Amino acid sequence: MSERQLMPSNKARAAAPIATGVLLAGTAAREIPQDGLELWTALALAGGLSAITVGLGVLAGFSGFGGDDNRDGHRDRTTVALVGLAVTCVAVGAGIALA
Repeated sequence: MSERQLMPSNKARAAAPIATGVLLAGTAAREIPQDGLELWTALALAGGLSAITVGLGVLAGFSGFGGDDNRDGHRDRTTVALVGLAVTCVAVGAGIALA
């Protein structure tokens, strides 16, 4: 099997962050009118929107969002920043929600 056959397409790689971001941001958006803007909802909304941005960047093939031009292991600073923001928001938001 060639390396190209083992690599998922951009659509497959973009699906997970987009789906996760939509669920996370949608949940936060539904909670804001009911409970007001709380810290965890703001973090969930920011994390969800960041995840959606990363997914759309992969889908569109923008440089730094997991395209074929990044085979050497280097990542664009924008991608690293958005992924870091999304992960941090999810972790802190989950911790606050569970506390």
